[in-house]
Amino acid sequence: MASSQIAYAGSDVVVTLNVIDSTGTHQAATGLNASRLSSHPSAVPVVTNPNSEPGVYVLTWSSLSPATSEGDSIVALIEGSVNSTPFSTYAIPLKIIANERGTDNASTFDNTVDTVITDAASRTASQADVSLLATTADLAVVDGNVDAIKVKTDQLAFTVANQVDANSLTGGTSPADIYTYFTSGTNEDAFKADVTGLSTFDPASQSVTVGTNNDKTGYALSSAANDAIGAAFLAYTLTKGTAGTIERAFWQALKATQLADGEVSGTPTASAFDTNLTAVTGAYNHLLLLFTSGSLAGEARPIATYNSTNGRITLQEALTSAPSSSDEFIVVPDHSHPVSEIVEGIFNEPQAGYTTAGTFGYYLDSQVSAAGGAVDTAAIADAVWSESRAGHTTSGTFGYYLDAQVSTAGSGGSGLYQVSVLVQDASNAALQGARINVDGTVLTLTTDSSGIVTFNLDSGVYLLTCSPPAGYDTPTSLVATVTNADISKEFTLTPTSSAPCDVPWVG
Repeated sequence: MASSQIAYAGSDVVVTLNVIDSTGTHQAATGLNASRLSSHPSAVPVVTNPNSEPGVYVLTWSSLSPATSEGDSIVALIEGSVNSTPFSTYAIPLKIIANERGTDNASTFDNTVDTVITDAASRTASQADVSLLATTADLAVVDGNVDAIKVKTDQLAFTVANQVDANSLTGGTSPADIYTYFTSGTNEDAFKADVTGLSTFDPASQSVTVGTNNDKTGYALSSAANDAIGAAFLAYTLTKGTAGTIERAFWQALKATQLADGEVSGTPTASAFDTNLTAVTGAYNHLLLLFTSGSLAGEARPIATYNSTNGRITLQEALTSAPSSSDEFIVVPDHSHPVSEIVEGIFNEPQAGYTTAGTFGYYLDSQVSAAGGAVDTAAIADAVWSESRAGHTTSGTFGYYLDAQVSTAGSGGSGLYQVSVLVQDASNAALQGARINVDGTVLTLTTDSSGIVTFNLDSGVYLLTCSPPAGYDTPTSLVATVTNADISKEFTLTPTSSAPCDVPWVG
């Protein structure tokens, strides 16, 4: 029988149990909830293990019915197992005493307490379990930990209640210490970027070694990049450069084909319009203007006059239609005299210029000047050659004939497309001296040793007539249709069967 324990009347019955082996060592027990009270055999205790201390258990019987009373004699019958081995029923006597109140029997309480205290077994069972209390060594460790924590928390500053101001933190590693750490030993390599896959450049050999991404396809430039490269190239090459360089050759080639470029402005007509050109007046007189955009792209006309006021251009010949504002053009350095200047050049040539026998001018000078014998031939010749073209306006007269025919003889026109005409005999031999005329115009050319003449005509349908050299029949006329392209035509002449005194046709 174990030493008795006390319980209070009307309250839960609580029994403290120490399970120890023969060496006095606490042992874990199981199945303690099978324990019973002698006075309440059906009541089941709640078993707890305070502080998780092995071998120390508290068994509590609650809500007993009937409730315990002062002076009751009850025995706690402890059942359970240690290391899976059941132990014999262990009996612990319980003394039920009254709760301490002013009306209690003090002598009875005192006697009961004295009995419990003087009972050695009860005294042992009632002693407080101090096995879980900290030792002096434990307190020293805790104190050291608290001091270490305090060192850290002393660095914190609270500018606002319960909020730490990180800017006020102190201590830690200095920037110099951090720099030394990163640059010492192998630490530097540990924090370097991995550049093994990147390309490298060798200045000595001017070569690039491609890294991991060594595919060279699928890297097309964007449209904006292409435009930028093109603009940079033109900005670099469109300069005069120095002799022998690509810049100089490129610049000279451009200048050989284009003198200026501009745009139409204002309200243009088919024969005159304003432009954005700013050169001095007369800079582009008699040069060729070629449209490069708009409905007239590809159409060209000689410039009669250019005026710097509004860049005004007047053409020698009207365009097929008026250009539109902002249509672009270029001025080509191809000089073309107006027809009026050519005619005036012939009729205003001084007599001293007609000195070559066999020429048209010499023939008129010598023959007309000598006509009439005693007549003042010098005065007559001077009158003929000094006569203004304005006086040669009567159709059928000699002057009118010379003005209209001689002024345009040998002209091939100024159209956009070339019409090549070959004159040959039945054996395909070229014939020289044949005159080809574009019917309805004054355009007439004479074949040379190649037997070929070339007219410059615009798109349209033309009738070509041939005046053969002596000894050949006049052929049937040919129709030449020009449609936005150069063409060629052929006349094949047969020897004439008429008497040799026949005179060939003269146009």
